[in-house]
Amino acid sequence: MKVKNNENSKVSLADQLSKLNKEELVALLVHFSEEIKEVEQLLTLKFQDSSSSEALTSYKKMIRTHIKQNADRYGFVAYRSVSKAVVGAEMVMVKAEEVLESGQHMPAVQINFCILHEMGDLLQSCDDSDGIVGGMIQQCLGFINQVTSDIESMSSKDRVDLFQLLLKESAHANLEGWSEWQLSILEDGMLLITNEKERAQWEQQLAKLVKDETSSSYSSFVAEQVALLQYKVIQKLDSPEEAATFLQDHLDFSDFRKMAIDDAMEQNQWDRALQLVEQGERQDASKGYPGLVNKWKKYQFEIYKCTQQVEKQIELAEEFVSQGEYSFYLILKELYSNDDWQAVRERILNELELSRGWQTDALYRRLLTEEKEIQRLLHYVQKNNSYVVEYYQFLIDEYAEEVYDLFVTYITKEAANATNRNQYKKVCQLIRHMIKANGVDRAEELVQHFRLKYPNRSAFLDELDKIN
Repeated sequence: MKVKNNENSKVSLADQLSKLNKEELVALLVHFSEEIKEVEQLLTLKFQDSSSSEALTSYKKMIRTHIKQNADRYGFVAYRSVSKAVVGAEMVMVKAEEVLESGQHMPAVQINFCILHEMGDLLQSCDDSDGIVGGMIQQCLGFINQVTSDIESMSSKDRVDLFQLLLKESAHANLEGWSEWQLSILEDGMLLITNEKERAQWEQQLAKLVKDETSSSYSSFVAEQVALLQYKVIQKLDSPEEAATFLQDHLDFSDFRKMAIDDAMEQNQWDRALQLVEQGERQDASKGYPGLVNKWKKYQFEIYKCTQQVEKQIELAEEFVSQGEYSFYLILKELYSNDDWQAVRERILNELELSRGWQTDALYRRLLTEEKEIQRLLHYVQKNNSYVVEYYQFLIDEYAEEVYDLFVTYITKEAANATNRNQYKKVCQLIRHMIKANGVDRAEELVQHFRLKYPNRSAFLDELDKIN
């Protein structure tokens, strides 16, 4: 009945408005726009000519108004206020989308750059822990890419104007120090290049970006991204031979080496692929980049697999297992014969047991449960009492008393160190786990022990009373 009344109310309001003449409707809207700021802003967005310079000034003012309303007296926007501070930017973004839908490419992109600049400034003076402002910036960059990727739908004039705008904006002072944004804009500009003159302008701006980043610790990343963009332009405008030469000249960059290896493997040039992999491995090992070394070794494994070199596959797979990689344990299991596997498995478990890394430790525990190595698992938990909660269900059938002893040892230690109600709750939760493991009698003994030992810990006694 209430919904029906609401619907009738809406219909009634619409009927009442429809009875007003044009002058009365205008007066009503003007009145509400003067009384309610949000109404004025929405009406401004609705009716303003988006292609005018005044429009961009108005959008900027709208974005800044919401930021200012949610900033402190020093201009900083606190974490809890960031979502409200970007409301103006969100409203302007909706306008940009409407403008694009009407086929106006340039104004739509200009509006996005307006948002991008304001959000870049806001990022410097807010707590963006939730990534709201960063998300708005990425949305702007994604919007610009969407427009430039659809070059077929725009006129020749729009393409030229948009290309020049992107070059100009990539050098905007507001973007200095944000090379990822500049690279994104220049990549969009690359999509619009159709002749050598435009290419020269684009490459000049790209070179400036590299020069500006030369002294930065970030320069290596920027140089690689710039080279990738140059490579895309060469692929687009030059011959395949020139693209291949450029690729070979930039093998020091991992992305280029990866492309060269993929190309060699697709052409079944296994010796060439292996040579490229081994060079990359040596190069990055000397630089102290273990992650890249690992990547080259996985390429190496794929080459050995494609060329059916089983012994070399085994050697590399064992190395990966020793680093804690579970997938290679499964691969290794398939590479060995059933007769040989049991001895190999035992050796691997022995090696993992003695390892000290968190990744190998996690693999060791996983294998003990999957391979049903219950006695080994018991010994592990006896050395690491806290894991009794996670693994008691695997141990309880064969080692019930040992499990209860482990619970008692661990819970007693936690109780001795507990000093507040949250810690007491944790101790009681551990006791509940013990009860769940059918250790009711031992749990009751432990509760009574705590009552006698800690008579003055009223919060602890209160939590003990809640154990069923």
